[in-house]
Amino acid sequence: MTQGNPRELHPELTLGDVLPSYNESNGSEHLYVSLSELLMERVFYHPSIENHLSALSDLEKTSLGAIVGELAVSEHFVQTLVSAISAAVQPSHKSIRVALSGADSYAFNSLLGGKNEIEEVNPALGVRGVARYATDAYSHAFSLECMVIKTLREQGFNIEIVVPFVRSLSDAAKIIDLLAEQGLPRGLNGLKVLFSCDVPSAVLLSERLLHYFDGVVVNVDNLTQFTLGVDKQNEAQQHAFDPQNESVITLIDMIVKSSLQAKKPVLLVTQGLVDYPKLQGYIADLEGVDAVITA
Repeated sequence: MTQGNPRELHPELTLGDVLPSYNESNGSEHLYVSLSELLMERVFYHPSIENHLSALSDLEKTSLGAIVGELAVSEHFVQTLVSAISAAVQPSHKSIRVALSGADSYAFNSLLGGKNEIEEVNPALGVRGVARYATDAYSHAFSLECMVIKTLREQGFNIEIVVPFVRSLSDAAKIIDLLAEQGLPRGLNGLKVLFSCDVPSAVLLSERLLHYFDGVVVNVDNLTQFTLGVDKQNEAQQHAFDPQNESVITLIDMIVKSSLQAKKPVLLVTQGLVDYPKLQGYIADLEGVDAVITA
């Protein structure tokens, strides 16, 4: 297929809306919500801050008070995210997929109260996604994320959960159990749980992982970074970051084929897709992709 203006997206791509990046709906049937990004843009404090109130400085306590007002921190956290997501839902949105937080310790450390984050030599490869939810230190925050999902579903929104950084079969079993403990068992009242494919192991295990989940989201940027061993945030390496690389395309092929065989939806999430016309054409020709979410 031919590509028109290199700064325009391929006309045959089925696009979705992403929160918090988009301002107006493009009439898409798909809404993808990143709790990590919403935390950074709307909440401003660490989700576990209530566990460390005594360790905050006077300035931090004053800042937190200015943010939450008279509300309890937990109440403010849930209300803020629920309000942001519910306000973003448009009549055209037939699917609303909310990705649990997948940020690393470096990103969490930047939030108010984030100094209690563990120091990791390599945060991108560290405690994030399922590995984070399973820790005692994040258990309270995980319950708040689940409360956001439950509240939205109680309000009548058909929310589907996306679980980032599922790296192994044990991760899959663990998160399904953790969600059930929080009152979000897969299948109850039609609840669907998808996994996010961020690392190559998730692709290689996709056929078996799909037994635990109702579909898959391919985070193209993360998959590219971990496949090529390239840090997109490192200016010295940015030239080597290429989601059009044959190895990345091969992995996307594999996950799409696994999803088709399992008859479960696959969604692609990426940033800067407009800069990769070859990737656009490749995705447009793929059979079975539910939608492309691009910021």
